[in-house]
Amino acid sequence: MGSDPRAAERNDRPDNLDTLLSTVHHRLGIAVVDRLNAHGGPPELRTPDLALDRLLAATHRATGTAVSRRMSRDASAAQRDSALQARLGARGPLARRPATIRVKYREETLRLVRNYWPVDLAEAVRTAVRIVQDLCELAVDSAQPLSRADTAVEQLRQHLEGMSLRPAPHRSQAAVTGLDYLDAVESALADPAERLADELHSIRELVDEELAPSVAALVTTGRAYPFGVEVVAQDLIDDLAQSCEYADALVKAVAEVERASNDFVGADLTNAKLDDVPLEGILWDATTLWPARWETRVRRASLPSGEEHGVLVVAAEGCDFVIHADA
Repeated sequence: MGSDPRAAERNDRPDNLDTLLSTVHHRLGIAVVDRLNAHGGPPELRTPDLALDRLLAATHRATGTAVSRRMSRDASAAQRDSALQARLGARGPLARRPATIRVKYREETLRLVRNYWPVDLAEAVRTAVRIVQDLCELAVDSAQPLSRADTAVEQLRQHLEGMSLRPAPHRSQAAVTGLDYLDAVESALADPAERLADELHSIRELVDEELAPSVAALVTTGRAYPFGVEVVAQDLIDDLAQSCEYADALVKAVAEVERASNDFVGADLTNAKLDDVPLEGILWDATTLWPARWETRVRRASLPSGEEHGVLVVAAEGCDFVIHADA
């Protein structure tokens, strides 16, 4: 009869090897116990039989230890692989670009982040909301001089102008692959940034065309009719709330770009050119592969990240001793 190739394939699988080892261990244990019982226990065994039984017992223990270690090792490896896959999925599409490209253009990528996120724009929007709210209180508070309302309008104008500055488009003489990656980075940042800038432009027009004239009229007529200022102020607050959503979208885009630029846990960097690459802030672990002669240098310059067990971060100043990533 011919052999079944599918059965042979199944027997070659690692999980079937574990099953086979477990079965051998179990049956060997039964054989040892049966043999000892058949001879009335160890004290009545003859010397040759005792030597054989001791060999069987030692084999049984060694097989059990090997099976347990193998299963524990495979379970740990599966757990690490699962955690790594979850981490990769959470990084976003930019992190799926080749690690050698991401590390090569890391400096330019982080510069793009600073251009599109020079300050905390989400907090800046909330500050604008507070300025408008303070303006509403000035409009109805008879204890405050109305001249302060004009000052608040000018403060709001300057604040919105600083937030509305758009970065110049990226221009690079990098290689085609680098341009493709940097274009993808800028696209991820520019889309939410443009939506935010357009919304802020509309808000500035509302300030110039409606809020400022309403405040000027209030200064002229007194506080008898503050309703125009209050209505426009509420419209501004509603529009600024929409701007907060755009700012939050930009926050997410910035976080994705930073993860792609800093997180190299599990990455293969063996072919990367690192001579002029700033590595400070890079996250890595025992599964990260470095170019020859670089791993020891990186280890000496790394510290525990403090966020995840086994994850290190390249520090500005190195250590006097080597820290292992699996520690």
